[in-house]
This record gives sequence, C-alpha cells and structure tokens, in this order.
Amino acid sequence: MSVPAYSSYQDSGIKWLGEVPGHWSIRPLKYLVALRSGGTPSKSREDFWDGPVPWASAKDLKSERISDTEDHLSQAAIVEGGVELNPPHSILILVRGMMLARAFPVVEVLVPMAINQDLKAINPKDGLIERRFLAWGLRGTARESLDRCSEAGHGTKALRMEDWLSLPFPVPPLDEQAAIAAFLDRETVMIDSLVKEQRRLIELLKEKRQAVISHAVTKGLNPDAPMKESGIEWLGKVPVHWEVRRLSTVCGFEPGKAHEPFIDDEADEHIYASARFVSTQGSSLRYCSENLSPARRNDILMVMSDLPNGRALARAFLVSDDRSYAVNQRVCIIRQNTCDPKFMYHQLDRNEGLLCHDDGMNQTHLPNRAFTKLEICAPPLAEQIEIAGYLDRLLEKFAALSREAERAIRFLNERRTALIFAAVTGKIDVRGPAEVLPFPVDRAQARGMIAAEIIERSAHQATFGRVKLQKIAYLADVHVGISELEGTYLREAAGPLDREMVREMEHEAGRVAGIRVNQPDGAGTAVNYRLGDQRGAHRAELAALLGADRSAKLDKLIDDIATIDTKGAEAVATLYAVWNDALIEGETPTDTEKVLAMLTEWHPEKKEKFRMDELHTWLGWMRRHGLVPRGEGPRTSTGRLFA
Repeated sequence: MSVPAYSSYQDSGIKWLGEVPGHWSIRPLKYLVALRSGGTPSKSREDFWDGPVPWASAKDLKSERISDTEDHLSQAAIVEGGVELNPPHSILILVRGMMLARAFPVVEVLVPMAINQDLKAINPKDGLIERRFLAWGLRGTARESLDRCSEAGHGTKALRMEDWLSLPFPVPPLDEQAAIAAFLDRETVMIDSLVKEQRRLIELLKEKRQAVISHAVTKGLNPDAPMKESGIEWLGKVPVHWEVRRLSTVCGFEPGKAHEPFIDDEADEHIYASARFVSTQGSSLRYCSENLSPARRNDILMVMSDLPNGRALARAFLVSDDRSYAVNQRVCIIRQNTCDPKFMYHQLDRNEGLLCHDDGMNQTHLPNRAFTKLEICAPPLAEQIEIAGYLDRLLEKFAALSREAERAIRFLNERRTALIFAAVTGKIDVRGPAEVLPFPVDRAQARGMIAAEIIERSAHQATFGRVKLQKIAYLADVHVGISELEGTYLREAAGPLDREMVREMEHEAGRVAGIRVNQPDGAGTAVNYRLGDQRGAHRAELAALLGADRSAKLDKLIDDIATIDTKGAEAVATLYAVWNDALIEGETPTDTEKVLAMLTEWHPEKKEKFRMDELHTWLGWMRRHGLVPRGEGPRTSTGRLFA
C-alpha cells in the first residue's frame, strides 16, 4: 500500500517547505517551545563531580534517546553549582560544537539529566505541540537548523539562537501530530534494524576475512596436506613441507625516522607514511618536503607504535608503486627479496606473534626484537604466489560484499531522512495504515533484487528453473503488489509471460547478487541458476523498498510455490491471470468458467496439458493459500475472456 498525499494543500510561502496540507498552520519555533540552558560546575569543587546525576555534553549525543552519560554530577552540584536538572523526555540539541558542521543531533533524555553550556534542553509549550512530533520535526528540518549556524573558530560552529527560534515550523492538529510521531516511531525502527543488520554483516565479513587470511598463510590451501607441529604456540601445526623461519633470516628491518619539521601538505612530493597512513591503507594522505627514510616498491610498512590506544599496532601496508614514501618513526620497513611480497604482507598484517608482545601499557609499542625474532611460515615460493592469488580473489569478493552493505546503509539512511521530512512537512498523509512509500526506484534495480530473492530462496529445489521464476515474478507483481516490476504480460503456452522482464531480471540478478544462468543441455533446454558469492547482500535495500507488508507477502508466495512442481506453478499463475483479468473487466466468473477460459481461450497447448478436474483442484489450493485475485495490477494482453 502506498502512502497517499493529502487531499488539499496551501502554499507555505517558504521555499524549502513548499506546500503544506490546507488545514495545517505554520508558526515560528519560539512560540512552540521553552528553552533551558546548561553549564559546567566548578572543577575545583571535587564534591560536585562523580555523583549519580548524568551530565550531558556533545560527546553523549550519539543516539536519539539516552539514559546515561560519560560524566556525572553530585546532588551538591545541582543545589550549589548553578546547574539545572532537566525532566525526563526533555529534548536536547547541540548549539555549539564541531559536530554542527555535519549533523544536528536531536536527542530525547529518558531520565532526569543536567547539560553543559554547549547544549539546550527543549520542552514543548502545553497544548501547542506534541513532544514526540516536536522531536521528529526537529530531525526532519535539521538541514534548516544547520543553515542557521555560524563559524565560531577552530572548526567549531554555533547555532544563531534568535535566527533559529524564528524557524518556520509546520504544525498539524494535535491528534495528527501523534499519528505522525507513531508512524515515524514504527517505520524508523524497521529501517534502523536493517541498518544494524548491514553493520553486523560488515563486521562478520571483517572477521571472516581475517580468519581466511590466517588459515591460508599458516595452513595453506590443501586441506589434505600432512601437517607437523611448528613448535610455536600461537602458530600450531603447519604443512610438513613448509619451513618455519625467523623473519630476520628472510627480511631486512629498518625503522623509520622523524619527519615532523618537514611536514608540508602543500608539498605533494613525498607521501608521509605514518601509523595513520598505514592503518587506513593509504587513504589518510599527508605530505612532507624531505624524505629521510624512503620506502620502495614491494616493501612492507608496519606500525611499531600507536598512541594512545594501540589500535593500529602491527598493521601492515604493502608498497605497490614507485611513488616516494617517507616513513616516520612510528613505522618500520620490512624489506625482502626471497618471498612473495603479497604473501608476506598477508602474514605480517596484525600478526598474532607480534601482538603478544605486551609492553605493560595496553600494548601501544612493539620493540625491534618483536620483528627480528618473529617466527613466520615460509612455504615454497610457488605456493606463496598461489596463496597470494587465492587471497586476492577471495578478499575482493569480501570487499564487494562490504561495499554493497555500505551502499545499502547509505540508501537506508537517505530513505530515513526523506521519510521523516516528508511526514513532518505533510508531503505524505500517514494517518491511515501504510507500509510502502512512493519513493522513486530504478526499475532494473527492483527487478534484480526481486529476482535475486526468488532465486536465492528457490534454487535448491529440484523443480525450480526459469518457468517457476516467471510465474513467481508475475504473482509478485499482480498479487503481492510489487508494481515496481512494471511487467507487461502475454498469454503464452506456459502462462503469463513478459520475456523482456525475465531477461532483465536474470541479468540484474547477476549484477546484484552474482547469480548466473545455467543451461547445461544447451540453448532451448531447461534453465537453472548458479548462486553467487553475494547472497543476501540485496535484502536490506529490498526490505526498504517493499516495506513490512509486501515483504511478508512475498515471503509467503515464495514459500507456497516451493511446495508445488513446475506444472502446478503454471496452473496457478494462469488461473490467477484468467480470474484477475475477469475481475478487472467487471466480471465475476464461476470456477467452471475460469477453468474453461484457461483450457479454450488462453493458448492451444493448455487443453493438452491440463484436465478440468485438475484445474478445479488447483483453484481450491489457491484459496487455501490466499492466492485470490482482487482485480488489480496489469492485465494480460489479449481480448475479453468471457462473452
């Protein structure tokens, strides 16, 4: 179901707001809210600090609802320190800080909370605006709030309060405000859960990546290779024909040098290879005017020291070009001539043997001896090259999946922002039940995602192939209501068919999920599908496109068709089309009329493939599974079915 627009609109006279529903009003924020300021109690009064009272600052505004903070005050600070306690459900905004260069946080507090001077607490004035709608409205108009910020020095921005309080704010009736807030509460939870799922996928891919690398460089690619004890606890067993050698016997070691006096980001001459450069795999670029410790192609740069937390410690970077790299004092150069550089890079990056050298300070530094005494695996050179090639191919697949997940996150966040703005400014009417919003979607992308979902869920079935894909796609369009497929269906021998749509679905499923069409017996024979390595990567974007209602209906459709063979799927899809076409034409055919129309008016082959009693049985099956048409969606292409 699409969310409709309102029946009538008025021009707001405000460019960014455009038209608003005719019965809404627009009022400046200052007439709708009351503000409370914050402050910082005296640091010299130790009794003001580390008590039970949460005290919020910019660093705590990480989510839309908070119940605790990093810093806390005592009751004495509230009584004597000039700091007010804000009631639960107050809305916090940031009025000064670097964050205002990119975001306008709007945060509801769930417990009594004090705030510092960079924040304001907002509460709605009674009878004018509903609290949750106010919060969603401020999020939806965040861009306008950011436009009312000025530079405050050193990258900090400050909200111009007088200007901000004059911000025109759309105000629906109170009951409508509550409905909009409830709608956004529900819909954003679903979107946020999809984002969380994609973030979890990215983390799982990182873990899988590290596990695959570790296994390949310490155990090899042959699972049946005979193994031997390495004699090193963290390394365990290695293939019998591999050597275990000290790093110093196969590589040279050279510490970097301090370049701080020569750092010049305008020089663009020598790349400054710092711990940050290495840990970001070269994406954090700075330059210097002198090169006191040059690296060369195939050198491995490794982080030896990383303050304050050691997160980048033992990270590696492989120099793969001939640019000038100036290696700083927190990084060392591993130089080798007898090993494959990519294999060595994969073995050294976050090497467990290096990370066990704790210096007593949460391991922020690695001594030189950690490198020179490190025991490493040394397979034959040809095997090193084979392992490196295998890892290149596999890691690119992991990277592609991660990029797809990141793309899905961006899409979901953009959709979330657009949804909030549309709801709080009256571009959509959410007072009734609604699941799917009419945001534009690329037809090819929609077809690819639907095809990927159907194929990935069905490819294991012995009876699944192109014919079943066609029938499920038709029913997804007409029964589930996935109009984004935009099918144009002909009455073909095997049922309703849009050949161009199916071709595009197969092509786009290859792009979206790596699915390949397989026709083992040659052209004109049965088709099946080979799944790719990107399984499930489309699901967050698909769920956002379909919404909960259509997603559930598509799930059920795929599950139901899975229980019948190809001939049954053909019967069901064709009967559905016959029945639905009749309803579109204003007819209410009996079951016998539906069966006769399919056997005599659809295609000559139908009467050779099906019996009347068989089709009556399938009509009963359709009713039991809820596959009953409503006279909606595209009609098949030939004339009237019933005289």
